[in-house]
Amino acid sequence: MVSGAPDPQGCAQEARSLLSGRLPDEPLAAATRVKRILARSGFRDDALAFTLPDMLARRGGNCLGLTLFVGAALMEHGHDVRFALRLDPFDDVHDAGVERFQELCDPDGGVDEGSRLPGARDCTSRFRFVPVEHASLVLPGGQPFEPTGLGDPDADPEWAPDSEAVREVDFARIATMVLSERAKSAAREGAVRPALRLLLRALRAWPGNREALGEMWRVARACRRDRLASAAAIAYVDIGGDDSLYWYTRYLMTGDEACLAGALERLPSYAEAYLDQHVRLPLTRGSEEPGALRRHLAIVAWMIAESEILDLEQLYRRDARLFASVFSQRQLETVLASFAGSGRDVPRSQR
Repeated sequence: MVSGAPDPQGCAQEARSLLSGRLPDEPLAAATRVKRILARSGFRDDALAFTLPDMLARRGGNCLGLTLFVGAALMEHGHDVRFALRLDPFDDVHDAGVERFQELCDPDGGVDEGSRLPGARDCTSRFRFVPVEHASLVLPGGQPFEPTGLGDPDADPEWAPDSEAVREVDFARIATMVLSERAKSAAREGAVRPALRLLLRALRAWPGNREALGEMWRVARACRRDRLASAAAIAYVDIGGDDSLYWYTRYLMTGDEACLAGALERLPSYAEAYLDQHVRLPLTRGSEEPGALRRHLAIVAWMIAESEILDLEQLYRRDARLFASVFSQRQLETVLASFAGSGRDVPRSQR
C-alpha cells in the first residue's frame, strides 16, 4: 500500500509467488533462503528500485526495498524481526571516498586553481560524498542481516558496518521510508502537492521520521508554505541527532554556521557542506582570493562527478551563476555541452 501499486493485492500476490514452500525455522537460515531465492530469480542490487512494483518490474532493489521484502517474507512466516537505519555507514565505499577526498585536497598532487572542471566523461559512481541512510535487517538476538549483495555470493550477510548513527525500528516505521522516498522523487519532478500528501502520510504513521520532516521543510519552503515549513523545522530539531546530515540540515534551516562546522567535523567529504563552507560563505563576505575559490569549487565539482548519488550536470545548472563568476561563462558552457546526449540519469537515487 505504501508503494503506490495500482493493484496492491495483485502486486503482493506476484511477490509471494517468488517464494514457494515453508521457510526454515531458524531466522538466519530463513533470511538466507529468501535472499538466495531472489538471486536465483534474477534479482540484483538496483539503486533506483525501492517500491515493490518497481522491484518486480526491474528484477532488483536497493537496500530499502530488499530489506522490506526479506523482512516481510520472514514476518509472514512467523519470524520476529526488526530493522536498522544506519546513517552514513562506514563501509568500503565510505572509506574509499575518504581516501579520494584527501587526494583531491592534497596541496601538491590534488586539485589546484588551474585544474579543469570535470565534464560528462569524468562522471563515475565510485564514491558517495554525502551521508546516506542504509536499511538492513536485525534478526532475533540483535543479529544483523544484509539483504543487498545479491550478485556477490561471497558477501557476508551477517556483517553490519559502523556508522555515524543507528536507529532500530519496526516494520511499520521503516515502511514510511518508502512514502518519504516517493515524496522526494515527486518533489524532484515538480509534483509538490503529491509530495506533501506522501510526506503527511509518512509522518502520520511515524511522527519521528526525521528525514520526512527534513523533506517536508524543503518542499513547504519551495511552495511558500511558511507555517508548515516552520513546524517541520521545529519538529526536526526536537527529534535531534549528532550526525552530519542532521547538522547540515539544521544549518540550512537556521543559517547557524556552528551547525555547518558540526556537519563537516563528522563528514569532511560532505560535498554540499564543503561547497557552503569554502565557496558560498566566502563569496558573500568577499573574504577569499579568486584562486582559492576556483580550487574549492573544482574540488566540489570533482567530488560530485565521482559520486554515485549526486549529479554533476544538476550542480552546474543549479549554480550556473556561481561557476560563471568564479571560472567563466565560456568554461561553464563547455562543460554543460559535454552532457548533451550523454544519456545519464538525472537525478540519481539517494539510496
